[in-house]
Amino acid sequence: MGLNNTLIVLSADHGMCEAPEYMQELGFDVGRLTSETVVKDTLKNALEAKLGIPGEVIRLYEHPYVYLNEDEINKTNYSLAQVEAAVAEEIINMPGIIGAVTRTDLMKGTFVPTPVNKTILNNFHLKRSGHVHVIGEQFWYFYYEMDTTTDIAAIHCSPWTYDTYVPLFFAGHGMPAGRITRPVTPYDIAATLAAYLEIKPPSGSSGIPLEEVLNRK
Repeated sequence: MGLNNTLIVLSADHGMCEAPEYMQELGFDVGRLTSETVVKDTLKNALEAKLGIPGEVIRLYEHPYVYLNEDEINKTNYSLAQVEAAVAEEIINMPGIIGAVTRTDLMKGTFVPTPVNKTILNNFHLKRSGHVHVIGEQFWYFYYEMDTTTDIAAIHCSPWTYDTYVPLFFAGHGMPAGRITRPVTPYDIAATLAAYLEIKPPSGSSGIPLEEVLNRK
């Protein structure tokens, strides 16, 4: 076969920003947060003080989600939506967190349709997502373990452009050099390959075939 008969596709699952220590050197007010800091030092104490309910209603925080214990909430005088709203209201007061969207608001569509919020909605999964989606401020790093924060140089779950800016290359099989300047996404790959091979796209495919690739076939 050989490389002349091979179509090569290269992409990535997410982009990345500079490390917060470097951004601090440039004058940005950024840092690192851990799940332990978010839950124990802020949310649990705040809910006990604000609503008078035990901190055990917070099951865990795994960025970007706060997961609540619905069984414990059912023992209180508050609804799940009320606790979600209280958590969202409190967590945005933390440094490094710019916003929060509750599960109830996502399911009802009662949120401001900003580009970031639309990205959060696209990420929402009914059975896997948490009760509150936390929006980290740009260039902040969020981790799960306290003793590994300074060793990690890449993170996930940012809605900002730098984390959605990834390479997308098609090369080989007689394809000349070119550049696409309009927005495209990695999920255009499956749709493009299916059209390129003249076969039915995968059942879960949601991308759009890239005409620039197909016209050079």
